[in-house]
Amino acid sequence: MLGNPTNNLGHHERFILSCLRKERQDKESLIREYEGLVQVMGIPVSFSDRKSGWTFHRRLDGYLENLCGLGLVECEEGLYGLTDRGEGQAEKSHEKIKAGHERLRSFLQSPETASIISVFSNSAMALLKLIAGFIFNSMALIADGFDSFVDVVSAITVFLGIKYERELVSSTFIIAMMFATAGYIGYEGVGRLISPEPLVVSPLALIAAIISGGVCYIMSIYQHHVGKRSGSISLLTQSVDSRNHTFQAIAVLIGLAFAAFGVFIVDAIVALLVAGLIFKSAIELLFETFRIAKGEELETSRFSRKYEEAVSNQRRKFFKAWILLALKGSQTREDIIRDYGKTFKQDENSIKTAIQPMSGFEFEDQLDPILNELEADGLIHLDGTRISLTRKGRRLSERRIGRAKFGIPI
Repeated sequence: MLGNPTNNLGHHERFILSCLRKERQDKESLIREYEGLVQVMGIPVSFSDRKSGWTFHRRLDGYLENLCGLGLVECEEGLYGLTDRGEGQAEKSHEKIKAGHERLRSFLQSPETASIISVFSNSAMALLKLIAGFIFNSMALIADGFDSFVDVVSAITVFLGIKYERELVSSTFIIAMMFATAGYIGYEGVGRLISPEPLVVSPLALIAAIISGGVCYIMSIYQHHVGKRSGSISLLTQSVDSRNHTFQAIAVLIGLAFAAFGVFIVDAIVALLVAGLIFKSAIELLFETFRIAKGEELETSRFSRKYEEAVSNQRRKFFKAWILLALKGSQTREDIIRDYGKTFKQDENSIKTAIQPMSGFEFEDQLDPILNELEADGLIHLDGTRISLTRKGRRLSERRIGRAKFGIPI
């Protein structure tokens, strides 16, 4: 009569079923599991006022009552466990959660997935520009659309190189395309510098340049992220190519902006600067490819980006906040590392197998510098091996706890 009860279950109830797969738990244990998951996902909170806290805390009794009513969970002496029927449903819920995590993991880490996404994104951009170009009879958009189809070919080459383990070949192809692009842009730039040509300032061209630049920038970061994590030289090469396309789009916008005031020579000057930048990138990538072809290891540190520094700083801020909330009385460095392991350690049976936004941060290596920063800010006191909150640190921690009860990330 109930059919499949999990069809109407919310994500919190599925979370509870997944937690109970391991062992029978009381309400407090389920709350700790949930708080651990929230912290793992990048929100350093502490829930002191659970009656007015997050939805999970306020509605936990209702979730458990519903699961018991559906015959999936039973309660004995304050401990909740799965019924025979609940075990099957919990396994299905857990497998569904794991499948979602694997898709996310593939998106963030798989070079093959990243190359497929690159093919589709470049294809979509090419079609959008061509369709708009033919509808509005814009030769600039049509030309830009055919240029984007060249990027589709490059993306397909990267995909094939990764799939068949011929990444050096695909990287060399992209580098060759970069040299060709730099040569073409440079040739056009010199020609327009010698004989400036009027530019037609079209709103469509502006919109196309903005969209193209935005998409290329996002794809560049994505390709760079996956390329560094997976050690894929072809993806890293493609990320540089995508970044160069972002510069091209910016150059188009600058040229059009000056053309609107009748100054056409700026378009040629900016084009030459972009051509030089692309040529420089191609040379650097070519040397890196030759180095790898000779048998040397890929040095991902050569492909550093500014956004990585911002991400690293954000992670440091996260763990500085987490340490303030984790400190209970006077603790040692080893106590903090142990608490870190309990909160952030992943295991196969845990819901925490999700991709962690804070993953990749070497907490133990960074702990001492973070503690020194907190002491310099007057938030903690270091006394030999003991660490404790100062009055200022305790007040800050309490304010953050007060904000957390309203579900506000801190």
